[in-house]
Amino acid sequence: MPTGGVLTRMTIVMSNYGSGTAFSIDVDNREYWITAKHLLNGAKHPPYGTITSKSASLSVLDPRAESARWLPVKFSVLDVGKDIDVVVLAASTPLLQNPVPSPKAEFGSVMLGSDCEFLGFPSATGGAWKARFGEQTYWMPYVKHCFVSAVPAASNVVILDGVNNPGFSGGPVVYHTGPDQQIVAVISGMVTEPAEVISSLAKKPTPPAPHKAKVDENSGFIIAYSIDPAIEAIKKNPVGPLRHGGSPH
Repeated sequence: MPTGGVLTRMTIVMSNYGSGTAFSIDVDNREYWITAKHLLNGAKHPPYGTITSKSASLSVLDPRAESARWLPVKFSVLDVGKDIDVVVLAASTPLLQNPVPSPKAEFGSVMLGSDCEFLGFPSATGGAWKARFGEQTYWMPYVKHCFVSAVPAASNVVILDGVNNPGFSGGPVVYHTGPDQQIVAVISGMVTEPAEVISSLAKKPTPPAPHKAKVDENSGFIIAYSIDPAIEAIKKNPVGPLRHGGSPH
């Protein structure tokens, strides 16, 4: 079950290539935002290449605004590695004031077949929904269940068993709950597979045509990328803004 340290640190992010999900973590008392690289460079599928620009101007949904309010934000950009569909963003000042502490962010010893959740803002529902925590309301993500299906060797890819939707790209994959909760990966996209188109008007079965129409449908497999390269990039380039009254440690 995702905790407040995840749920209240998420937003919708919009670029020239569409919208997706971003989430915030604090590392050494500095704020960073994580999302999918393809939202910044427009890549439709692997390989995802690199981000050459050191900055990006994006629109983000203000997580705490009473009504939908979009903030134009210029971020510094950290590319975490070639063809890894993850990017780290850092604003000039923190976007969240006095947030709930973020959980540990590392892939760690995630077990094959383990239960996990992934969070995001599905396009089909219009994105976010409102919830109240104490005196504060937040624009909230949707939570979906998944299993760790495969962790290929010598790769940053994680294969999940679950039903993904457009809009979840860049969202976090979380493991465990409570004080043991950790963010382990970042959603990249869904795997599709071809399915034959069957007319609902057909009155009786007909032999298959040699080139029958096909459409891509959701296979139930999700591609995600380990959070570890993002943390390594942050440690090498601590460009995130410091929290008020804090110091790096």
